[in-house]
Amino acid sequence: MEELAAVGMTRDEGYPGYWFTAGGLAYEYWLQAPDCEIEPAELQLIAKIAGAAMRCDVVLHTLVSDPTDGPALARIAQRVAGRTDGWVFIEFRVPPSALLLRHLSSVGRCIEVGNAAYLDAAAMEAWLAHPDYHFVK
Repeated sequence: MEELAAVGMTRDEGYPGYWFTAGGLAYEYWLQAPDCEIEPAELQLIAKIAGAAMRCDVVLHTLVSDPTDGPALARIAQRVAGRTDGWVFIEFRVPPSALLLRHLSSVGRCIEVGNAAYLDAAAMEAWLAHPDYHFVK
């Protein structure tokens, strides 16, 4: 909630999980059971590679299908990952190239899973700054 407020969003008092940008775009976050979003087998694989237990506890979601929405959501996710020593799950439009994965891994930790990846805060920051950056909801 601190990170949502830090980027200038305001909380909807009627629905505490909903937050709005100054322009009125809606975001939502919720806490969930650790294996609700991601299959337990995938979490075990990622934990083995990462060397630490993995869970999916916090979900950030944009409620507007607007491509301009994505970077703000990605920045919030990157900041939350940095504060919690967590990871950000992202999906790519097309499978990421080996060059891109090497780049992200060179500045942080990046675990590829098919057409997606788990990025730590440093790798997510590098992805946000990368010329090929794109947002997939």
